[in-house]
Amino acid sequence: MSRTLKKDYRTADFEQLSREIRNHPLMRTSTTEQQQMQKLRTPEYRTKCVMRASLDDIALGINLYKLHLGEEKPQPKSIPETYTPGSAAAPSERSRKSAKPAATPFIKVLLRKTPTVVLFERHSMTALADTEEGRLVLEDNLRYDELLAGTDKSRRTVDSDTQTITALKKSRLVNTERLTTEQIGSYVSNFEMFDTYKDLEASTTSVQVQGAQNMEVTTYRVGGVDQFVAINSLPNFKLALMLTMRILASNVYEPQQRRYRNMSLPDPLAEDVKFKYRLGLLWRLSPPSPLPKAHQAVSDVSFCPSNGDIMAVAYGVYSHAKMSRLPRCGYVYVWNIKNPVNPERCFNYEVPVVTVEFSPSAPQLLAIGLHDGSVEVRNVSQPEQPPLAISHRSTSPHFEPVTAIRWIRKAGDQVGGPAMITPFLAISRAGAVTKYRLISSPHLLGFEQQRLQRAEGELEGIKIDRPVPAASLLANRHPQCLELVLDPVQADIYYVLTDEGTLYKYSTNYPLQHLEQRQVHDGPAMGMEFSPWSPKMYLTCGSDWCIRIWLAGILSPIITLRHHLSPVHCARWSRTHSTILVSLSRSTVDIWDLRNSTLKPVSSATIDANSFYTTFRFAHCGRSLAVGNEAGNLLMLSFEDMPFPPHFQYKQLKRAIFKALAMEPDLRQQVKSVGHFGYPAGSKQPKAYNYE
Repeated sequence: MSRTLKKDYRTADFEQLSREIRNHPLMRTSTTEQQQMQKLRTPEYRTKCVMRASLDDIALGINLYKLHLGEEKPQPKSIPETYTPGSAAAPSERSRKSAKPAATPFIKVLLRKTPTVVLFERHSMTALADTEEGRLVLEDNLRYDELLAGTDKSRRTVDSDTQTITALKKSRLVNTERLTTEQIGSYVSNFEMFDTYKDLEASTTSVQVQGAQNMEVTTYRVGGVDQFVAINSLPNFKLALMLTMRILASNVYEPQQRRYRNMSLPDPLAEDVKFKYRLGLLWRLSPPSPLPKAHQAVSDVSFCPSNGDIMAVAYGVYSHAKMSRLPRCGYVYVWNIKNPVNPERCFNYEVPVVTVEFSPSAPQLLAIGLHDGSVEVRNVSQPEQPPLAISHRSTSPHFEPVTAIRWIRKAGDQVGGPAMITPFLAISRAGAVTKYRLISSPHLLGFEQQRLQRAEGELEGIKIDRPVPAASLLANRHPQCLELVLDPVQADIYYVLTDEGTLYKYSTNYPLQHLEQRQVHDGPAMGMEFSPWSPKMYLTCGSDWCIRIWLAGILSPIITLRHHLSPVHCARWSRTHSTILVSLSRSTVDIWDLRNSTLKPVSSATIDANSFYTTFRFAHCGRSLAVGNEAGNLLMLSFEDMPFPPHFQYKQLKRAIFKALAMEPDLRQQVKSVGHFGYPAGSKQPKAYNYE
């Protein structure tokens, strides 16, 4: 029989289940934070039941659920069923077999990081041994060892080595004491305030910083004595100030200093390479005086042989064209590239300085030639000391300017060997070559090596029309000596250039006589230098607008370079390329490459066009050069976009020479007859005779 269903069937059970669900803690009203977190959740996540449980609880619940699924439920007692026609049919055996088992419920596990629970922590503490805290720590350690001294109380410890990270520690000396401040009232009258401000005005001075900029410095007097003057005279304070200024200057000039040190060289494998023969300005060394009308031209530059970062610069007179009278001041500054703002050594003179030269054997010695004909030697490592020796009028009675100084090297001397103070040669415009020697005396021992006489007749070299003097004057019978060059191979041979354009060859072993005489220019000869890759090839430059390249054994120049219609003040061979040379005129710095052309330079640069150039000198590496002008500025330039140096420098030089002589077969045959004109095995000039 079928049972009729009522509307209130199981109604009470559903109401009881609803009450339990509403009263469940998960269905309670959430807090504000929980509501905000609920907004951030996805709708799918908000519809699911979320509970907090550990992994162990979840695993235990899943295992218990599987156990309940595996249990067989007890079957109720069977009730006989009767089939009545017209009523619902009884379930068949097929429908019972097709029933699916209950599916395992899906559980989504969300893992969250729990806060770290510290069970025990003990920090390692250290204290200084010579302090009160260190003494207490030592007592505590001893007390701890006494407590564990028994046999039953001893701890079992094992000593083992381990590798740890090196800890960078600072010294105790860098720690300063804590400053204590306090407020104290004091009565000050108007008279005391007036005296205080008057004292500040008297003790405040204005110091020039970087030319036109000024900085006010106030010093305080203790007992009427200025303490800053006493502190400034201490050697340690000067050393600390010099190092501090180097550090400050490196913040501004670090890229230029790295370029000077050749830390960033061009890549030889770069795809985009252009050879522009360009000069770039690294920095500008300021003149001694900020006044624009002051006569402080850069007359000479000398690099230290043992340290290429140090250079000595002479400030004096170069041109007498616009000068009514001789200035009564001269300077010698010793600069370091680590501080291009301020010089590290300053020596002042009452007359202009003409030339300076470092000693190759004792690099701390600097020979200085003055405009009044006197010569002195200083030790730049002791700036507070007076000069080591000064020339005396009894041995050097000349009053004309000293134009060049060269230290004599003995055969076999090497840079970095035992220091031997060798004599040096000095030439003057009086036409005299004097040999000076340092002795145990405040004066230099001078000896007149040569006394030049004016050339007469026709000389070897170029042909010029030499005028016959109307009368022999005592003041004009000696030519002016302008340049002094030592032979790169023979230590006793040296060359002198004069205002007549004549080259004299002398030997220190044969005084008062010349070995050779040659006419190299039709006018004053300003400079001469041997090629670093050939002891027989040298160049000369002069006021006849020409640069001539000579080869020993040939009476005429093999190559003549001429471009600007102005005198060539200086010309030098490149230290990195055997076919490149640099010349200096009044307004341009020209770069010549014999491989490309002998008719015009490959590059011409003009920097600070308002003042004329005076001289220049290559750095030891050959990739930078210092150029001076009449305004007193020293321009440090670097070579950019230069061709890569050839591996066989001598072969490249020889090939360029024969290419330039292609249209002169007679001169080409003379060069071939000379044979090998380079150093042995095609090497470079030895360092023992390299004065750059």
